[in-house]
Amino acid sequence: MNRIFRSSKLLFGILFLVLSGILILSGFSDWIVEWLWLDNLGYEQVFWTIKLTQVLLLAAALAVALGYVLPNMNILAKKFGTMSFGNSPLAQLNLHQISSRKIRNVFMGIGAIFSLFFSLAFFMRWDTYFRFHWDETVGQLDPIFGNDIGFYLFRLPFIELIQNSLTSLVFFVTIILTILYIYSGAISFGSQRNIMIPADIKKQLGLNFGLWFLLLSWGFYLERYNLLYNDNGTVYGANYVDINIKLPVLWIIAILCFILALLSFYQLYKNRLKWLAGTGITTLLLGGLGLNILPGAIQSFKVDPSELQLETPYIEHSIEQTRTAYSLDKMKTRSYSAQPAERMSWATIDKNEETIENIRLWDPRLLIQTYRQLQEIRLYYQFYNVDVDRYHTNEGYMQMMVSARELSEEMPEQSDTWVNRRLQYTHGYGMVMSPVAQEGSQGDPRMVIKDIPPVSEINLQVEQPAIYFGEHNADYKIVDTNIRELDYPRGDKNIYTNYKGESGVSINNFFEQLLFAWNFSDLNILLTDYINDNSKILFWKKIEERVKRIAPFLRLEDDPYLVLNEGKLYWIQDAYTTSPDYPYSEPYNDEYNYIRNSVKVVVDAYNGTTDFFVSDEDDPILKVYRDIFPGMFKSLEEMPDGLRSHLRYPIHIFEAQMDKYNKYHMTNPQVFYNNEDLWTRPNETYAGRSITMAPYYVLTKLPGQEELQYLLISPLTPNNRDNMIGWMAANSDFPNYGEVSVFELPKDRLILGPAQIEARIDQDTEISRQLALWDQRGSRVIRGNLMIIPIEDSFIYVEPVFLIAEGVDIPQLQRVIATSGDKIAMQPTLQQSIEALYGKREQRVAAPADSAAAVPGVPLPADTSSAALSQLRTLWEEANEAMQNGDWTLFGEKMNEIENLLNENQ
Repeated sequence: MNRIFRSSKLLFGILFLVLSGILILSGFSDWIVEWLWLDNLGYEQVFWTIKLTQVLLLAAALAVALGYVLPNMNILAKKFGTMSFGNSPLAQLNLHQISSRKIRNVFMGIGAIFSLFFSLAFFMRWDTYFRFHWDETVGQLDPIFGNDIGFYLFRLPFIELIQNSLTSLVFFVTIILTILYIYSGAISFGSQRNIMIPADIKKQLGLNFGLWFLLLSWGFYLERYNLLYNDNGTVYGANYVDINIKLPVLWIIAILCFILALLSFYQLYKNRLKWLAGTGITTLLLGGLGLNILPGAIQSFKVDPSELQLETPYIEHSIEQTRTAYSLDKMKTRSYSAQPAERMSWATIDKNEETIENIRLWDPRLLIQTYRQLQEIRLYYQFYNVDVDRYHTNEGYMQMMVSARELSEEMPEQSDTWVNRRLQYTHGYGMVMSPVAQEGSQGDPRMVIKDIPPVSEINLQVEQPAIYFGEHNADYKIVDTNIRELDYPRGDKNIYTNYKGESGVSINNFFEQLLFAWNFSDLNILLTDYINDNSKILFWKKIEERVKRIAPFLRLEDDPYLVLNEGKLYWIQDAYTTSPDYPYSEPYNDEYNYIRNSVKVVVDAYNGTTDFFVSDEDDPILKVYRDIFPGMFKSLEEMPDGLRSHLRYPIHIFEAQMDKYNKYHMTNPQVFYNNEDLWTRPNETYAGRSITMAPYYVLTKLPGQEELQYLLISPLTPNNRDNMIGWMAANSDFPNYGEVSVFELPKDRLILGPAQIEARIDQDTEISRQLALWDQRGSRVIRGNLMIIPIEDSFIYVEPVFLIAEGVDIPQLQRVIATSGDKIAMQPTLQQSIEALYGKREQRVAAPADSAAAVPGVPLPADTSSAALSQLRTLWEEANEAMQNGDWTLFGEKMNEIENLLNENQ
């Protein structure tokens, strides 16, 4: 019997341990996995700082909540344990038959659950606490209350979190107590509207209502600051009515709520419910009148008739603060003469030949199809998108299209096994690179890096082509196992390898395998025999997810881009610090009203190492995180020079700044109020529909500069107009990185915008006829990005034309349209289109006095017949006419015919 007892005890002990282990795994497996992963990357400090902060916030909030809720629940339980309930609705529950202890346990349990939900709000808002605790001063004051901007960015959000949470907690508890006391019959109403409340319940409710009114008073005091975020006025932020009507009313309501709190506490000693009710009704009436009716009346009868005069100071506040929040105040404004491009000479074109050779013709939206068709090579590889970058090569400083050959997210059906998905097919391989303006023999791009293994036609070599970390394929992989990984295919054979990189969490014992089997819901991790002592598991391999898990407090650019540096592949991810709490600053897309591109993140595509570099040393928000996580952020000077040369001004912040500049370049309050000079982003035509023109990167020289600069640019047009009014450019090359310039165009003459250029192309009969002829059954014509390229003090407009054959999804660059505004040319190459616009490079030949004279420098044969002379005279006249008309293509053709005729008569 004892043996059976001991066996049962042992069995129960084992079962307890197993169940405990399951509970620990289910509750903390995510944290354990995250800790192991961050520790492997060297960011263990991030894990412990965030998690400990969350736990402490939860514990502190829970302690406060329990300290308030449980005593109230305890009093309520005691009252319920002694009540008869009479004829109240709760009498039907027969609560008097339940022991007081059970009633107390139930109420205390409900109170504990309620407190836990309250505490979770603080658990989730750890980042708000970080900014509060490690706050920074900005050194600028808000124009209404005179507080440092840091008060709004760092301190106020957490203070409001405390006030809102406590107010909600006290309100719900107080309401629940009041309702239960009324339904239980403890609070009754007499025939003469007298309220009968026992003394102990009166004290309890008096304390709770007093506390609630005290918190409401605090809330209305804080509500004053929210006037700075008002979006219903003439401008974003506080306006005349807010400051002169709502602000005094908020002060009055805050004081009345404080008086209500005192009256509630006074009920502990004297019965003055009428005073309490009267003050409460007064507060409600003043609040409704002063915050809803009176502001509308003042707006209609006083402000609207003199709005500009009264709102001018507040318009100035909004302009100043919005410009600062988006760094618009740091932009350089310059005039740009935009001379007619017809005046451009070949000397100017030759001087800017590098710019013209780097005008992007290949459209990333179409080029990706070409890469997929020609360079994926195997079904388990895939190109997902195309990035634009620039490289110094032995052929010059060139803008390039770059795409990574990543592992496909879907395996071929015959290869879709667990071993292949997790152990053997572990990484992508290599990249494709092609110049933005060069094409091959069949209208496809010239690929200067291509194939497997990578073959390069330039002085850039890919020495480590394996891509374990990329933009896609988030599945976990187990590497360095007993089965070798596919490295790359070579002909009919495959080359295999084992991962030797630094990343990866050990998975060489039972408990680690159990942990990851549980976390990824994959029992095969436990059952496989391929895992050995050196095996590691790679997960969270997508660049954006990887960076976000290390630094969840940063906002990320949508598209990281691939960089080749010293034979290795890297991903560069732009990251931002943002806030929705900058006073008087108008939000962008209702997401934030302050933004800085403060961080550049570099991820090694093979090793997975992730480094954070500071690109804006002055950003106060980033200073907070540098204080919290010392050593996490490196100086930009520590970034290798090769990688620094590939940093780009990111598109997202450029678009946000452009959106705000279109309105907030108007710094005169009257002009701003009347929207006299409102700008907007232009539209272009793509695939037969009008779309907003996206910013684009170019290699060009800014006016007054001799060096090629890598710029992100966009034209700008007046609101509801199609002509161009200016263009914005952000520099991506050091030492001028981050400089944003706005070039304002003359307003006294028409500068054609993208939509107008598209319309002129559509109206050109020869181009329309040719495009319609190609766009027949069996083929499809797509006009790519319209590029407006500044060259010295003029523009040249370039648009590629692609032809896609039915059934073969490989776009071919068929023609290039170039226009100077008035003249339009469509030729097979950009160079030919430019020559069609400006004439060929050969010097013009002056026409001889006698049109029948022989071609200068070419002696006529002695036996030339009169018929040959007549034909020669006709050809020369046609060539001379073509020369005078500037038709250099026809002139060249006629000169060739003249040369052939002379050769025939030798």
